[in-house]
Amino acid sequence: MRTVPEWAYGVGRVSVLTGAGISTDSGIPDYRGPDGVWTRDPGAAAAFRYDRFVGDPEARRRFWHAYVDHAAWRAEPNAAHRALVDLERSGVAVRILTQNVDGLHLRAGSSPRKVLELHGRMREAVSLDCRTRTPTE
Repeated sequence: MRTVPEWAYGVGRVSVLTGAGISTDSGIPDYRGPDGVWTRDPGAAAAFRYDRFVGDPEARRRFWHAYVDHAAWRAEPNAAHRALVDLERSGVAVRILTQNVDGLHLRAGSSPRKVLELHGRMREAVSLDCRTRTPTE
């Protein structure tokens, strides 16, 4: 087990907000970076807007097609994900708010009740009508 970083001694609570950058070392491309998914294909971003997703069958098709062979299906947690697990296990009250849908915080070992996946998870679809959850695989 790794040691707790010096800055964490005496700290009782830490909130962490993560986005695409934490998962790039796991092989998942970001969206807006120099080689980002939306940088290379600006039209792809429209498929990820809620109003477009709900109102446009073509946007839904494009959204789901984007995940068919996405790198996140094969990605493994990296050192940053594991460092947050270590911090949690050290006794610091860690809460992770993530914009990521890749599930890597949970796969690294963070407590499910301490991770809030703001945009949901790619491995689970939720019906907009009845809220039924189903695996996307």
